[in-house]
This record gives sequence, C-alpha cells and structure tokens, in this order.
Amino acid sequence: MKNTANKSYKTTFILDLRETEDDVAKVTTDISDILSTLGASVSDSQDMGIKEFARATDRNYQQGHYLEVYFTGEHTVPQDLKEKLRLDKRINRIFVESVA
Repeated sequence: MKNTANKSYKTTFILDLRETEDDVAKVTTDISDILSTLGASVSDSQDMGIKEFARATDRNYQQGHYLEVYFTGEHTVPQDLKEKLRLDKRINRIFVESVA
C-alpha cells in the first residue's frame, strides 16, 4: 500500500541575485510554479531580507538574500525541488525541513 499523505515543509533559500535582473518576487513566483508542477501547494512565502554570512566561503560574496517558502506535498517533493533548482544560478543554497 502506497503512503500518499502530504507533509508540510519549510524551505529556506539563499539567493544570489548579483548577476541577474530578477528580483525576489520573480524568484518566488518561479519557485511557486515549480512546486505546483511537482504537485505541491504553497501556503506562504516570506522575504527575510539580506543577511551577512557567519562564515563566508567567498570574500566577494559575504551576504545573501534569504527567502522562506512554506508548502505541503508528498515526501518526494523536496528532493525533486532540489534537483530542478540545482543548476539555477540565482539560488545559492536550499534548506528543507519538515514542519509538524
């Protein structure tokens, strides 16, 4: 028997918008569209603003724009989302956590 229960997730994105004309609203829309194609539903998104990194790996990139997206979907959606956004230059890091 297949488990089709949807889970809630909070995903934090660190955006690198230095080499693009896109703003946070455009990236948020693109992420929401990708989640919709994966069968997930976005419940909320929050722009956290620009924050300094505690430990920067690149001295030319010492701060990032943080974005949180809350969605519900099957257990395969977070991995599929990471795979779809792996080559997107606007996204530096993706952190996915399950929300109770």
